[in-house]
Amino acid sequence: MSGTKPRPLRNPEVCVNLWAYADEGGYIARVAARAYVLDGDDEAKLRVLHLLAATDFLHAEWMGVSKQFVINGADGEKMEGVAHASMLNDGVTPGVLFGPLFNKLEASVPQQVRAANGGYEAFSLKLPEDPLTVTTVVMEFDDGRLVPMVSQGN
Repeated sequence: MSGTKPRPLRNPEVCVNLWAYADEGGYIARVAARAYVLDGDDEAKLRVLHLLAATDFLHAEWMGVSKQFVINGADGEKMEGVAHASMLNDGVTPGVLFGPLFNKLEASVPQQVRAANGGYEAFSLKLPEDPLTVTTVVMEFDDGRLVPMVSQGN
């Protein structure tokens, strides 16, 4: 293995990119998430998450917003299964909005094996209680364009 060197993992952690798809009025009808195992300090992990936020929404499984979200539209129409982009900063809504996706991500973390005590043992990384995340709004335009509004991050 000429030209290689060991790179022991220091702090592998399951981190998550979250996407909320919003129309031009800021209404969110679907969300997506993707998990990654990243290593290093939080600053390095956030750099990777921000970098991937611009493209990986195209490879993330999405789901509709829960019917428990009900908002009134500009014309007074009651809309079920719709959130508004302004709700992403309230400190409560993101956990509820993305909660079902976290459950799916937790279930999808694959089991691994490693040599131990002359045999093999199974293990899997768990999604942390409060995982490191980056949330990105993806603007959906009527002409079919999807434009991620990527935060600058670190």
